[in-house]
This record gives sequence, C-alpha cells and structure tokens, in this order.
Amino acid sequence: MKRFSTLLLAFLLFISTAWPLFAQKPAIVPAPTPVAIDSTRQGQSATDTIPPTVQRNGIKVGTSVLTDDDAPSLDNPDTVQVTAKQEAQIHKIIPRKATIRSLMLPGLGQAYNRQYYKIPFIYVGFGVMGYLFVKYRGLAKEAGIGYERLLYGDKILEGIKVTYPPGTYPAAVVNSGPFFVPAKYLPVTEVAIGISPFSDSKSIFRTTANAKNAYDTFRRYRDLNLLLSGLLWVINIVEANVAAHLKTFDLTDDISMLVEPNVLPMPGVGFGPGVRVAFTFK
Repeated sequence: MKRFSTLLLAFLLFISTAWPLFAQKPAIVPAPTPVAIDSTRQGQSATDTIPPTVQRNGIKVGTSVLTDDDAPSLDNPDTVQVTAKQEAQIHKIIPRKATIRSLMLPGLGQAYNRQYYKIPFIYVGFGVMGYLFVKYRGLAKEAGIGYERLLYGDKILEGIKVTYPPGTYPAAVVNSGPFFVPAKYLPVTEVAIGISPFSDSKSIFRTTANAKNAYDTFRRYRDLNLLLSGLLWVINIVEANVAAHLKTFDLTDDISMLVEPNVLPMPGVGFGPGVRVAFTFK
C-alpha cells in the first residue's frame, strides 16, 4: 500500500511537469506594440538602409535619376521669378485675337502667331485667283461680243429718226409724226475668240451655239474664281485660329500622367526614395 502511494505521487508529479509540453499553443503569437517614434526628429540619426550601390548610382525612374544630392533641390526647386515688366513683354497667343486679325486682313493672324512663312502662300493663292478672275472676265466679254456679232452681224449704219419740217410737206404728212430708219447690219459668218487665260491663241467660231457655250463657260470660271477667293479667305481665318490653339496646347509626351522621383517620409527610418505619380484631367 505504501508502495502504491509512492508510485501514484510520482505519476502525478510527472504529469504536472510534462503537461505544458502537450498543451496546444496559439498559431500566431502577437508581436509587442512598438514604441511611437517621431520620424521627423529621428530623420537625421536614422540608419541609412539604402544599399551603397544605389547610393552611388542613384535611383532611375524613366529618364530621371534621383541621387542623394537631389534632396535639397526637391525642397527648394530652382525657379526664376518673372517681373511684371517681363511678363508684359512675353508674347501670349490668344486664338480670338488671331481670328479677328485674319478676318480683317489675310495673313495678319499668321503674323500674330509668328508663322510668317505661311503669309506668302496665302497671297500667292489670292494672286492666282485674281489673275484667273481678270483673264476669264476678259474672255467672257470677248465671247459675248462674238456671240452678238454672229447673231446680229456688224452694224454698218445706225438707225435714224426722220421728221418732216413744217411748210415743206403737207400738214397731213407733217402731223403724221416722225418715222425711223432701221440700222443696217452686215452678216458675220465667223468670229475669233480666245480660248485660254494663259495664252493669246484664238479659235474660230462659226455658229451662235458654240459662241454662246464659250461665253457661259468663261463666265462660270470667272464666278468660280471669285468664290474660291472667298473660300481662301475663310481658310486663312480657320487656319489662324487652329494654329493659335495648337500653339497654346500641351504637346508633351505624357499629357495625362507624370512620373517623377520623390523623397517620402518613412516611420522609424526617416526619409526614403520614392516615386510620385500625378494624373492630370483636362
């Protein structure tokens, strides 16, 4: 009996000692809460965790490289202050002004946009239109005269008004009023009419239908050049307006997104390299 009690006591001591080894432990042991550290005050004394290779070569983002010497420049960017007088001297392009100037005088809007090379093209176009307008007007006039000659002939005698002087003829004849002698025309069988605004060559027309067709064609070309001159004026106005808008439009490669290196505060470390991404919605 005494021996059994001794064995039971030894077994209980063994169980109480080995029980923690068999007890279920938690899967995750929570880490102790770190003490709050002011990163702005520890920034100067924090350990630099950037590898030496990166410190020497810098961090490359796109075509920009952020080095250790760039930190002061990011805080104090290199900018040039423009005075009010210099601001007034800067040529600011306003599309509305360019449009009004081109409306007043062709080429004036292009001069306002400082695109002087476009002005000669505008006036060459007006010169060509003006030249063709004058030439076709002359050809239309010549064709109209030729058409009338073929239709009526050449006038060789003007019509005259004949009156009877009183006392020379009987009163009945005198009172009957004046009478008219019609004009005399010599028939024309053919006329020479110019056919090209770029040469003095002429063609022979023998029928009124052909002469009338030439007259209508030259008159149509004359009116067409007048309309094209007005269209060229409108194109000059639209071009000045569009060019002014393009002059003030942002034509950079990255219009909506800008990626650039930056320095970011890191808790417990101080400042570390980072990347700044800016989106612009226009």
